[in-house]
Amino acid sequence: MTQDHQPRHYRSRADRRQELLDAAALVVRDDGLSGLTTRAVADRAGVAHGVVHYVFGARRNLVMALLERQARAALPPVLAAADQHDDLHGALDAAVATWIGLVRQEPERFRLLEAMSTTVSGTSGDATLVEAERRLWHDAVSAAIERWTATRGVALTEPVADAAAAVIALVDGLARASWSDPDGAATDRSRALLVRGLASALTTVR
Repeated sequence: MTQDHQPRHYRSRADRRQELLDAAALVVRDDGLSGLTTRAVADRAGVAHGVVHYVFGARRNLVMALLERQARAALPPVLAAADQHDDLHGALDAAVATWIGLVRQEPERFRLLEAMSTTVSGTSGDATLVEAERRLWHDAVSAAIERWTATRGVALTEPVADAAAAVIALVDGLARASWSDPDGAATDRSRALLVRGLASALTTVR
């Protein structure tokens, strides 16, 4: 049997999804977010246009899936770093430092994440997608805080939801700052100050 007449290997929907996400990431890398269309993704993956619609439906679902995959890839090392510490300050500092380290190692990947997130937030009239993107990160950080405090017997002075929102805001700000801080010294000083303040705020009874 010649190569041209070999049967196509069946691909599960999960495998096809990963293939299309790989293609979508390459499209964004090469052509920017404006070039991220379902047809461009299909062309890059070498599949029929209808395959992308079958797997993801609308373009916005594709963007959301890219954000989710980025979160699943980036969060494990951050959470593992926090788990090495039994005090809140140490855990927060290790987690934030690890995240900033990832940003410094792969700045383009995290700029892509930021750009995608901004696109989602700027989608006119799509409140559902905006909320889904926000909830993705908030739920992951909240779950991590709940697990860490439960295993260490630490009681926070603020609700977990508020603590998670504060951590996300802190990380977002420092990540952006690190892009314009080549040696990282200023970002590290800011991290030390902000983490110390947040850890104190979450454990000091007023």
